[in-house]
Amino acid sequence: MNEAMSPENGIHIRGRLTLYPESGTCDVIFEAAPVLQGATTAVSYRLNGRGKQLSLRGPGMSYGIGQAEVELSRADGHIRLDWRLRPHQGLDLWLEVTNVGDQPVQVDELRVLTLSAEDGALELGAPAGKWSVYQNGWQSWSPTFARHADNGTYVDPQNEDYRIKHQPHPPVEGISSEWVTVITPRPPLSQGQGMMSLLVGFVTAADQLAEVRLSLGDGPAFARLEAVCYADGVTLQPGERLFSEQLTLACGKDPLALLENYAARLGETMRARQPESPLTGWCTWYYFYGENAAADVLANLRIIEEERLPLDYVLVDDGYQAAIGDWLNVDTDKFPAGMAALARQIKAAGRRPGIWTAPFGVEADTPLVTAHPDWLLRDEAGEPVVAWTHMGRGPIYALDLTHPQVQARLTDTFRTMRQEWGYELFKIDFLFAAALPGRRHDSQTTRAQALRQGVSIIRQAIGEDAFLLGCGAPLGPCVGLVDGMRIGPDVAPNWKPFWQDLSMPSMENALRNVLTRTFAHNRWWANDPDCLLIRTRDDESDLKLNEMRTATTLIGLSGGLAFLSDNLVTLRRGRLKYLRQILPPLGEAARPLDLFENEMPRLLVLPIVRTWGEWVVVACVNWEDRTVSTRLELDALGLPAGRYHAYNYWRRRYLGQVESSLTIERHQPHETVLLLLKPVSDRPELLTSTFHIAQGAVEIADVAWQGTWEEKRTLTLRLEKGGEQYGQLLFAVPADYRVIEARVNGRRRRVSRIAAGVVGMGFTLRDVAHLELDFATQHATRAT
Repeated sequence: MNEAMSPENGIHIRGRLTLYPESGTCDVIFEAAPVLQGATTAVSYRLNGRGKQLSLRGPGMSYGIGQAEVELSRADGHIRLDWRLRPHQGLDLWLEVTNVGDQPVQVDELRVLTLSAEDGALELGAPAGKWSVYQNGWQSWSPTFARHADNGTYVDPQNEDYRIKHQPHPPVEGISSEWVTVITPRPPLSQGQGMMSLLVGFVTAADQLAEVRLSLGDGPAFARLEAVCYADGVTLQPGERLFSEQLTLACGKDPLALLENYAARLGETMRARQPESPLTGWCTWYYFYGENAAADVLANLRIIEEERLPLDYVLVDDGYQAAIGDWLNVDTDKFPAGMAALARQIKAAGRRPGIWTAPFGVEADTPLVTAHPDWLLRDEAGEPVVAWTHMGRGPIYALDLTHPQVQARLTDTFRTMRQEWGYELFKIDFLFAAALPGRRHDSQTTRAQALRQGVSIIRQAIGEDAFLLGCGAPLGPCVGLVDGMRIGPDVAPNWKPFWQDLSMPSMENALRNVLTRTFAHNRWWANDPDCLLIRTRDDESDLKLNEMRTATTLIGLSGGLAFLSDNLVTLRRGRLKYLRQILPPLGEAARPLDLFENEMPRLLVLPIVRTWGEWVVVACVNWEDRTVSTRLELDALGLPAGRYHAYNYWRRRYLGQVESSLTIERHQPHETVLLLLKPVSDRPELLTSTFHIAQGAVEIADVAWQGTWEEKRTLTLRLEKGGEQYGQLLFAVPADYRVIEARVNGRRRRVSRIAAGVVGMGFTLRDVAHLELDFATQHATRAT
């Protein structure tokens, strides 16, 4: 630190900032420690085609200190840069760029925060080699996890398809995270004295794509931190002004809590939509892959009815349309009666129809492209931008969402599907195509704005009451418009991807993002973990039993959408129990406690609190290809000291009472051990339920006691769960008590001994059940 930047030469503001007017920088203070030292800001722009940059660093900076915020300013004769900082529990920052010259300028990058090791520092209490850095991918399918700074699993395939789909900005050395990152000393270091976790995140996302970039030097050592908004060359005429997105900085000991609090704030500023309950349904895609016909949909619909499966929606995915981009022109060979007739049949069966589109792309070899070449997004050479190559259809061009005729066609397409065809769920896929770089009809529209315009048009066309599900979507600009969002790559009936690409369809890749984006659920939208696949290995699947159970567990504990995508016609009926055990979705997401410790989180915890009891559901994943021994420390799960009942859900095994730790001796490859931990009581109580993986949180509607212990007390339970399902309830019965009689819907039912102090009873639940168990003390029993 140079002499001008010593604390003695700075201006201290509300315990959060120290300004250094001579150098044009500031320190950001948390818990009396300067976490960011020498922070500043800059803007990149063009004047008459020549690139320029204006930074606050250097002489000539002016500043003003108001009641709520601080303003730092500098001008170069062409533009004025105003850096606004608003201290609170954290610190909010944003830029204003004003054209103060007499010629237009084009703004490219707004560096809302920049920090360099050359004249500053990032101090978190641990060396950079021990940091964990949250990397949020650009769109739904992009790899997302907390990367280890010294080494890790991230792989860049370095091909054009990956670049288009997942890397929207110029490449940089280091780690790039879209909209937000958390940098933390890797647990357990993060809990040590003097350790600090830093969140850097944009809490608005409607107008500009944004990333946070961390570069590391040799060692590794901290080199550079930047938070950048992309203005995409928007022109400012003399006197015009441009604002960046708003950035927030926050520090704390719990990096996961920082991420969750950030998500809540962005959801609030973007007016996130939050559905009342997550959707359930059946989808055509992951068995038929576009080869299904209307007859296949109706055959599966019949089995949904026969099996009384509590699935609300039937989603017709890709394959009904004649061409990508020509959505109202239906393939009549496969859907001879049309899509409106199919929607009516779905509704007649008591379900709700859903439909898939990829609305921002158009198949290259179609009359639409020939008739309307001006509808396409173009590159600098004037060629159509290829957004992706579609399976069985070839290259797909990106549409220009700023073109009025494209907007009108979008409106007409989705209004027809909603009002004339009768669809109620709209899955809109490959949305990143709208935000690709290129020449647009309206050159003043940024990539983020083009995407948001397109999604807004669809929302207006389908109305507020229809469910809009995003997929393949850059996340930030969609908040406030979609009801649900895919958060990971496609699932697949194979565990590993076919080659080393973390975005490729595979069950492992999909589940990674399910765990690492839990924070978005119920804060930005309802998370869509993608579809459940429960079919056997002789029915178009390569998933082993443990892998299928792991997918069922993690999808179920995500709390979000629950859609099945097997062919019910060929599915073994015994496999339906796995589907039933995650329906309906709880709506709450389990927390990945080791998100910043392991690049593939292994530990999910879901605390359950009801008026009649409290317990914790724990999912422990073995991602290894070998059997391991796994030890769980109860205090690491956030449990207070005491004794707990332990139950292994998938093994249907009571493990006894545990006090400080629990060891899974033979934790098999790709197996998730799903546990219930419940405090031991000195009175009889419901221990667990096998009707749902949340083990009582969903299906137990009411629990009450009647009577006195001098004679007998009756435990009454009411269960409510749509459909028909066999399951078991377990009860803890301390040594001084015994069960006298049990009744289900008024009929006596046998109670079986499960283990010492534990009894159980099995029965078939059809929508609603009333249970009564009469208990007495051993003393009262002897007296009788």
